[in-house]
Amino acid sequence: MSQMHIRIEGYRELLWHHFSVEALTSSPQGRRKRPGQAGNDPTEWRRTALVTDRGQLYIERMAVFGALREGARYTRDGRSTLQGPLAATLEVLDDRILIDRWFPGYPGAEPFDLRHVEALPIDAREAVYLDIRGVRNPSTKMRNIRYRVATRPGWHAEFRLRWNSTVLSETQLLAIVHDTGEFVGLGSGRSLGLGRFTLLDPKPAA
Repeated sequence: MSQMHIRIEGYRELLWHHFSVEALTSSPQGRRKRPGQAGNDPTEWRRTALVTDRGQLYIERMAVFGALREGARYTRDGRSTLQGPLAATLEVLDDRILIDRWFPGYPGAEPFDLRHVEALPIDAREAVYLDIRGVRNPSTKMRNIRYRVATRPGWHAEFRLRWNSTVLSETQLLAIVHDTGEFVGLGSGRSLGLGRFTLLDPKPAA
């Protein structure tokens, strides 16, 4: 098994819309009563962002795995792609992939609590801000308003990958990471071209 330490830099905005049980319900008896109107909940970002108790944004390992698996569709191996070999062997070794962005005022003395932190600015020039835009609901065909935590371009992340080098060569794996950054991206809004990134110089994992 081979390991690689991957470093990336985002050249498009990175958005969060993490699906969780809390986002749906507050108890086994029924759905959470949400503020606002159906399709327009200004507080949804409090339930859909991923933030450490020090106020630092992160993404989960399966989000990276899923993006790389999708990116491998664009990496050719003769007449086929590398999606099958990648899915069969790849492991993302980090549970949390930290983004080099913190909520305003953090790290701070008090533990971070996403439920009670002050609302973010909506200025996209800020390092971390609130992205508000309309999205189409695929089931109803109606447009909803989505409120998502976002970071401006220039964000960085690092993660470790492990794979079987008899299935994928190092060159092939790095080509997949490159193609994922160029054609797929990370986070929410990938169909809009968001979350795109550049592969920085990789190095062997410690």
